[in-house]
Amino acid sequence: MKRWQCLDVGCGAVVSAGSDEELVEAANAHMREVHGSYELEEMILAVAEDAPADGAPVREETKR
Repeated sequence: MKRWQCLDVGCGAVVSAGSDEELVEAANAHMREVHGSYELEEMILAVAEDAPADGAPVREETKR
């Protein structure tokens, strides 16, 4: 599992997925839906961290 955290000011949403491809897709879905933007695949993968493989992929949104 990989985990990515949104670094937009005041956001902090966390997305996790089982593969790099799924992580990029989920991170960009967050960016599109919440921020009306996108993030480059290279940037997502550069800051992605290993996450515990303790369950299903997670998409946690932080309310603004």
